[in-house]
Amino acid sequence: MTTIRPSAGAEGDALAELRRALDAETTFMLAEPGERGHELPDQSYRFVADDGGRLVGVIDVFSLRWRRARGRGAIVLGVQASHQGKGVGRGLLDAAIAEARRRGMWRLELSVMSHNQAALRLYEARGFEVEGLRRSSVCVDGAFVDEYYMGLVCHE
Repeated sequence: MTTIRPSAGAEGDALAELRRALDAETTFMLAEPGERGHELPDQSYRFVADDGGRLVGVIDVFSLRWRRARGRGAIVLGVQASHQGKGVGRGLLDAAIAEARRRGMWRLELSVMSHNQAALRLYEARGFEVEGLRRSSVCVDGAFVDEYYMGLVCHE
């Protein structure tokens, strides 16, 4: 009979062996056979918005190090309130999309709180589409908030 239990800290080698076996027997795992321990270099990147030497916005694009997901980037974008509505977010997003295309990435994705209408309009204007709803995805000031999951297929 199989028992379900918490993993023990001393099982690192056994877990690594299990993961390698899973990678080899199915194409449903993210890593390809033999890829664990030989991950690709990190291809994540970042742009900032600089207003006279003061940083007012940032966009990070996080890239996975597995070949099967190499062309996918997860975006996190933030702009200070003093610079919102002035094209800073659009500029950061455009730079990130252009860089993704330059690098041959095929997909960018992000999540946005469902009530953040300004961000939602920006992402949609740049070609992102809502692909799903994450219900009660985050807790803000004690209240659960839904998030839209959005994606942009950026290969041409």
